[in-house]
Amino acid sequence: MKMPVIKYSFLSLLLLGNFSCKKYVEGLNDNPNSFTDAPGELIIGQAELAWVLMGEGETARLSGVFTDQFTGFSNQFTNFDSYDMKSTDYDGIWSNAYSGGIAQTRIVQQKALESGNKVLLGVSQIIEASLISEIAALFGDAPYAQSSQPVEFPNPAYDDQKSVLETAQALFSQGIENVGNGRVKDFYGSPVFVSNNATWAQVAHSLKARYYLIAKDYTKARAEAKLGISAVDRSLMVFHSDTDGQRNLFYQFGVEQRGGYLTATRSFLRKMINLSDITADRILYTPGEQSRFAKYFAGNELNYADNGYFGKSASYPLIDWIENQLILAECEFRLGNEDGARTAFNAVRTELGKRYSDDFPTVTIGGNTLLKVILEEKYISLIGSIQVYHDARRTNNILGIPIKNSTTNKIPQRFLYPQVEINTNKSFPGVISQFTATKVNS
Repeated sequence: MKMPVIKYSFLSLLLLGNFSCKKYVEGLNDNPNSFTDAPGELIIGQAELAWVLMGEGETARLSGVFTDQFTGFSNQFTNFDSYDMKSTDYDGIWSNAYSGGIAQTRIVQQKALESGNKVLLGVSQIIEASLISEIAALFGDAPYAQSSQPVEFPNPAYDDQKSVLETAQALFSQGIENVGNGRVKDFYGSPVFVSNNATWAQVAHSLKARYYLIAKDYTKARAEAKLGISAVDRSLMVFHSDTDGQRNLFYQFGVEQRGGYLTATRSFLRKMINLSDITADRILYTPGEQSRFAKYFAGNELNYADNGYFGKSASYPLIDWIENQLILAECEFRLGNEDGARTAFNAVRTELGKRYSDDFPTVTIGGNTLLKVILEEKYISLIGSIQVYHDARRTNNILGIPIKNSTTNKIPQRFLYPQVEINTNKSFPGVISQFTATKVNS
């Protein structure tokens, strides 16, 4: 994996996701043939955009296809729908995370240490920890300790998946200490994220809960979730607008770039919440789904209208209060506190009732049915989120997500190592089947 340290990766981000934020590039390359240095306060924006692409771009689309929230309906997405994947399909995801993201956070950290800017340092640590955690969760073992150091380590070694996740947790903790009580909108959040009351510390605690959940450390995940996003308006939401280049990434893909590739035709999620034709097994009947269905879908298509979930100006949750609450609910259940699990779950249902002005009944149930309705609600609420894919693998597909290929009895258990890695990194450990579970799920 030969990864140059890219100080001006914004062009690559534009190519990957056509996502732009003018504040972060003004004046950087007035003369494109004469690169000069840039302050960490500008470079952090590029790392944030790489993080957004990880959460809202191709990774999210593939995860949604694998978990049957979406249907790959045309061209190469028809192949993706039946899990016919090639190593080259993952080149962009891998390169974005490392070259577009982690390489940038390393530069920012160096500059922040030199200037004594602790908040900037902390934000970059949180972003880096998020990116490498996702890489490890999706691919398994991955380069980290030697990554983004092409001179010292032209062929960076692969680190054990579990150790990468543990190292990232320590980096999250350092980031939390450094950001203090800083709000996202006041410190390096604009214009990438919605200007609300989110704080970097609460966001990072929720992220820690997310990745402890992936590692099946439910005790630590519960502790972090209790310190995490405490209100709906403290969620980390990606800002989108009608401005060219700032539009919702699902909208850009589904309307502006690849119309018809990604739909909801016959998808499990669409069947689950379509009250007029429920053909999927649904554990908790919810009258309010008629309103949520209308928000998510327009017939068999994703709802790209201005008021739709995937509208051009629709903000997108990188991590939000609902996810945090449902992590807490599952962890409380797994640790034997069903009352706590119901409390957290019912809080989400109450919020959904307000959000959609419709009926989302709370529950008094217990046992394994309670666990299933928690995971069912997360599957539905986190439409388009990579976390649904992590949950499906971690729980051995407890919800019974349909398998869309007759030659296997499971959904893909990992992303394939990319071709760029196979071709350039002499430390590459060898090809692993996409149906082989990663170590945290073995």
